Amino acid sequence: MPKISSVPEPQLIALAGKRVEPSDLAEIRRLRIEEFLDARSLAVNTRKAYQDDLLRFIAWTDQPWNRITPRQVTQFKTFLLRVDDGGVRSLSDASAKRILQTLKNFLGWMTRSGYIDRDPSHDVHLPKLQEPEANHLTDEQVSAIFNAAMESSLPERNMALLSILRHGLRAQETSNLNKSDFDGQRVKIRMAKADSKGTVPIDLDAQMWIERYSQWREAQGEVLTDESPLLASHSNRNAGQRMGYHAIQKLMKSISKTVGFEFHAHQFRHTFATNLVLKGMNPYHAMTLTRHKSAQTFRRYTKAADELAAEQAFRQLTP
Repeated sequence: MPKISSVPEPQLIALAGKRVEPSDLAEIRRLRIEEFLDARSLAVNTRKAYQDDLLRFIAWTDQPWNRITPRQVTQFKTFLLRVDDGGVRSLSDASAKRILQTLKNFLGWMTRSGYIDRDPSHDVHLPKLQEPEANHLTDEQVSAIFNAAMESSLPERNMALLSILRHGLRAQETSNLNKSDFDGQRVKIRMAKADSKGTVPIDLDAQMWIERYSQWREAQGEVLTDESPLLASHSNRNAGQRMGYHAIQKLMKSISKTVGFEFHAHQFRHTFATNLVLKGMNPYHAMTLTRHKSAQTFRRYTKAADELAAEQAFRQLTP
């Protein structure tokens, strides 16, 4: 009978694992952020905002994603809401809430994607925000602003600009308009915050100023096409180029000095929405014109209109 050889004892061979360098961990964290952003259909500005929010978190902690705890998320929330020695908040409640919401969305996606076992932000509540107030202009203020624009160095352009802003467009939306976006009775918003694209009808006075401005540009020798900016710069350096967001804000500051009170372009949007509701327009139709997607965010305008209407009713009842 042949002799059966004994089975040799197993030998353990130590495998030298590759050490993960801190720089590699940082790169992995960033790659997960890019993957999260790529998985969504985001506008360029929205993607940049989400990315900045998440980069703020990984600048705050060097922990890998799978070692983030609920306590750390809570500490980050406290960090966002911190107050300096002078009692000044580092960030507004709205900014802190946005950053924390982005982080919660990301960690939820990480959990669903199997990168982490559980969502450490699940039980961390977002900061509560106070109901925002409308910041509308009075009729007297609007009149003073338009009178100052008439006396400015470029009355045709500046009156056309203010006339468009007066219909509830944001400054960036106004800057993005091309000549073809104005059909004589309305303007078409092709690029807008939170994808709030749409069309807005404009009144006869605004129609007149837009047409007058186009005619003035052509009289200056400018050849206008459908792709020409509806509102242009007329400085020596940027003549003919699109009037940008910062140029609009600069003009608002210049007119503020003339009229003696500060205001910004977005207040025309507040004024437009408040006046529509105050004059009796169905809030749903007003939301359609302002392109708000949430009744909650539009509430500031209906509240302001309700308060003004209540005061008017009070004045009628009292001497």
